[in-house]
Amino acid sequence: MDLSNYTNNLKPMNRQSGAALLILVFLMALVITTYVLKTLNAANQQQNQDKKTQQTLNEAKQALIAWSVAHQEQPGQMPFPDRNADGNYDGISDCNSPASTFVYTFLIGQLPIYGQENPCTSPHYGVGGDFADAQGNRLWVAVSRNLIHKYDLPTADPTINPSIIDAPAYPWLKVRDRNGNIISGHVAAVIIAPGGALSGQNRTGIANANQYLDAFQIGASTFSNADYDTADEDFIIGQDSRLVNNADTSVVRPYNFNDKLVFITVDELMTALTARASNEAASLLKQYKTKNGQLPYAADLGASFGNHNASGVSNKGMLPIDVTDTCGCSSDTTCTCSFKPITSVTMQRNSGTWNTAQDVGACSSAVSAPSNKCVCTGQGSCTRFATSFTCDTDGACMHTLVPSINNKFIYKFPTHADAFMAVLGCVKTADDVVCNNTGSFTIGLKESAWFKNNRWQDFYYYAWSPSSNLTVGAKVGVESILVQTGKTLVSDIGQIQTRPSSDIRDYLDSTENTDNDDIFDAMQKQKTSTYNDQPFIVSP
Repeated sequence: MDLSNYTNNLKPMNRQSGAALLILVFLMALVITTYVLKTLNAANQQQNQDKKTQQTLNEAKQALIAWSVAHQEQPGQMPFPDRNADGNYDGISDCNSPASTFVYTFLIGQLPIYGQENPCTSPHYGVGGDFADAQGNRLWVAVSRNLIHKYDLPTADPTINPSIIDAPAYPWLKVRDRNGNIISGHVAAVIIAPGGALSGQNRTGIANANQYLDAFQIGASTFSNADYDTADEDFIIGQDSRLVNNADTSVVRPYNFNDKLVFITVDELMTALTARASNEAASLLKQYKTKNGQLPYAADLGASFGNHNASGVSNKGMLPIDVTDTCGCSSDTTCTCSFKPITSVTMQRNSGTWNTAQDVGACSSAVSAPSNKCVCTGQGSCTRFATSFTCDTDGACMHTLVPSINNKFIYKFPTHADAFMAVLGCVKTADDVVCNNTGSFTIGLKESAWFKNNRWQDFYYYAWSPSSNLTVGAKVGVESILVQTGKTLVSDIGQIQTRPSSDIRDYLDSTENTDNDDIFDAMQKQKTSTYNDQPFIVSP
């Protein structure tokens, strides 16, 4: 049998089948490649969106810390969020009015762009940036009740200083991971990126928090970032449910969840606040030195509120914000106050004028018309006929005018100082002290109201050396330092700290800092659970 024709006919058929197979393989490879590229592109796109959102969250965190620390009246306070209580999310901070009763939902909403409106108190400015996640949703924020102004009657500001870390008026917020473990229980604020709307969420109209923020199931418990019912509310750093492999039974199943968040611990906030408080105190001390020629003496350890008075002898102790100098009048004609802590003393006559042509030295009567005032900034005098007003170099001033309660010694102060107390024949006014008889007054540092009212003076150890002989770490030749003492703890040397106290070990934590010599730990020394001293150089 001749099979040659059959065999010849079979060859084209084999070639056609092989070509078809190659085409099929190519098409399958193309489909697979397209799928892989699409998957990779989707993953890359998601990764890029997540990166953008995380960057925005971090920027918003820094902006919120800066807003809080720079608060004009109460550094450390947090803004009320922008809620839909006024019918919209308009970017404006929505406080609860003084007539309303406080509820915790006041403390969660969108991060405010603008300031508060009436009847809220100042500051009337917001965080400033319009922070949004990669999907274009404005960021949300929840703040601790410990850090907001109390608008419900009676209104009040919180006291914010290092003691609030472990002894707050209310428990701090908590942040948990997706397994329910507490990451931090000392949270001042939480900032949340809501991501795109998930199944069941409807953000049209005036949507509540649960239309933006998600719930997460941990075991039998469900946690929701949209809830704020208690002072120690939980917030979850979960895992995007779309990225969880459903076949992985080891992963606790979340609800539909795509929130991303960052948080501010109270320790982070306090570190930033400490820098502002230290700069405030250092600025006052340096201005005092510029005017007086030396730094003020320290107050005694354990000084109580309103009694942070310079000892007059010690270079080490607490910050002397209340009294740095004392002045007094021995009679209605003679008063003494060094020219170092004041800018001038004026003698205002009850009647008559001074002869400006007879002014001597650092005294001038050419300051008013008619010239019934003699202003002295140092040694000198003003005269007319038999009457005179004279000051010596030590600031002892006297007049020979006809006695009258309307003859007045008027004392002016530099911007860093003010009168703390005036008694008997001396009266403190808004701008000066006026004396017309036997009496006295004290001069202190003019610290900001927030500094004193929040008791920051209780958290500084102050030291200075007339010969600039202090050493801070490797830095020598330091004239003055402040050591921010932080909260009380069981220190490196085993001291169980209590305050107020006359024992330096109740304020400072290491052997180096508590041995009463002129050597202190370096500024960059790591804080621990037994050490939280923060040296701050006032002047090198």
